[in-house]
Amino acid sequence: MALTNRQLDSALAGLSSATAAAVRSTVTSATFSGQLDAILKEAETLLPLAASFSIHPVSEFAVGAVALGQSGQMYLCANLEFQGLPLNATLHAEQSALLNAWMHDEKAVQALYVSETPCGHCRQFLRELPNLDTLKIHTQGQSHSLDELLPHAFGEARVKGHGLLDSRSINLGAVHPETDTLMQHAINAAQRSYVPYSHSPEGFVLECADGHFFCGRAVESAAFNPSVPGVLVALNQRNLSASRSATITRAIQAMLPSAISPRLDFARALIRSVSEAPIEVVQMEPREGHLRLNH
Repeated sequence: MALTNRQLDSALAGLSSATAAAVRSTVTSATFSGQLDAILKEAETLLPLAASFSIHPVSEFAVGAVALGQSGQMYLCANLEFQGLPLNATLHAEQSALLNAWMHDEKAVQALYVSETPCGHCRQFLRELPNLDTLKIHTQGQSHSLDELLPHAFGEARVKGHGLLDSRSINLGAVHPETDTLMQHAINAAQRSYVPYSHSPEGFVLECADGHFFCGRAVESAAFNPSVPGVLVALNQRNLSASRSATITRAIQAMLPSAISPRLDFARALIRSVSEAPIEVVQMEPREGHLRLNH
C-alpha cells in the first residue's frame, strides 16, 4: 500500500524542512521508482524512509538500505517477504539496493547505507560487484569495506566490465514471431541478465492495472543461494514505486528452453502469492554465440 502521511512524517523527521519537502514531493509522485537525487550528507538519515517500504509479514523486522551510485543518484531499498512461501523467497535490503540501482542502469555503487549489519548472505551477494576495493558499507554509525565484513570470501573477485551492474548484454531473440511489446520488454530484460555461472538468462515483466509495468532480470551469486530470479527483481521494482499497491494484471517470463536453472516453478509460486494473473512464457534463443558474454 502507499505510504501514509503519518509514515512519511515519521520517516522524514530527521531531515531539514527543505529536504523533507523535496523528498516527500518525489516519493508521492505517480512516477516515483525508488530513485532520489543524491544528498550525500543526508544518506543515513534516509534509512527510516527506505525501511518504510519494507514488507515483512514473516520476520516482522523492517530493514532499510540506501545505495549511492556513481551517477550521483540515490536508491531507496528495503527487505521484501512473502507469507506462505519458503524463506528463500525473501529479498534482503542490501540485495534490493543493488538491484534497484542496476535496474536504473547504474554502472557502479560507491556506498551502501544499511539500517542493520549485513548478514553473511548479503555480504556474499555484494562480492559480485567489481569495485570491492572502493565500496564502503555504512551501518549503525560505522564504515566498513567488504573485506572487513567478509574475510576469506568464497569465489574469485569480479573484474571491471564483468560484474553485477557493469557486465555486457547477451544477444537473444524470441523463438516465436508472436511477440508483443511487453514480451519484447521481457526479452530485453533477459539480455541484461547477470548469469556468469549458469548462463541461463531470464527476464520478467509485471504489468499493473494503472498501466505501469516493471521489469526484472536474473542475477547470480558465486555461492548460488544469494542469486535472485527475474520475478523477484520485478516485484522489488514494483514495491519501490508509486504502483506498489496496484493490482498485477499480467506477468511474462522470457527464458531459454534449455536453461539449466529455469526458475519457472518458483516464479509461479511467487506470483500466485500476490496475484491471480497467470505467467505467460516467451522462449528465447541465443544469437551468434553471444550467450557467454558475461564470463
